[in-house]
Amino acid sequence: MDDPGHIAAISPHLDDAVASCGALLAAYPGSTVVTVFAGAPAAGAPQTDWDRRCGFPDGATAMAQRCAEDDKALHLLKARPVRLPFLDDQYIRAMTRVSPKIEKIAPALANALDQAQARTVLFPMGLFHSDHVLASDAVLALVAATSDRLWVAYEDALYRTKPGLLHARLVQFYTRGYSLTPVVFGAPSNIHRKATAVSAYASQLGELGVKKGEGDAAAPERYWLLSESVKQQP
Repeated sequence: MDDPGHIAAISPHLDDAVASCGALLAAYPGSTVVTVFAGAPAAGAPQTDWDRRCGFPDGATAMAQRCAEDDKALHLLKARPVRLPFLDDQYIRAMTRVSPKIEKIAPALANALDQAQARTVLFPMGLFHSDHVLASDAVLALVAATSDRLWVAYEDALYRTKPGLLHARLVQFYTRGYSLTPVVFGAPSNIHRKATAVSAYASQLGELGVKKGEGDAAAPERYWLLSESVKQQP
């Protein structure tokens, strides 16, 4: 893909697009990163186990710090942040609320993509984590109604290494009427700038087991171009 136009990357959480697509985003300065679950819980919300392990007293403090880290990472990649107000699943569960519906997420994503004037949309394959699946499915809800964009799934960093998940998800896409074909971009990726950007998310790297320039976040990024499945002749 030599001319993707303006790129918008859909990120479930504040670090996912950089961990999964950072080298590509660095190669296309001016891209937009739309984070779906970037909302902060209200003061007094129960502390989650993940926030406690990361050293935060509450979710509001954690999200403020993560947004600051995200600002730093995207500045390094010369990307523009857009953040939607939906709550991370950990906060939904802690407050015993119902997860946001695709019917609410999809229109918010559509508006963000329109505002960004995105021609190519990178979106998570939707592996393992419920927020990743929800973000991916919300994008699929937009595909049929938007024919003038290129939709490219990226393999969710850290989760794509779990045995069988990627292949199972490819089958799910196919049963919904979509096929995914490997695609590469013309501009050379910048793995060194990505490594520096990933290291900006310092508050979570220890718990995630991520070290600069090592592990799956440092492995080659892989992309899949979405298209309608070819109908089999009877």
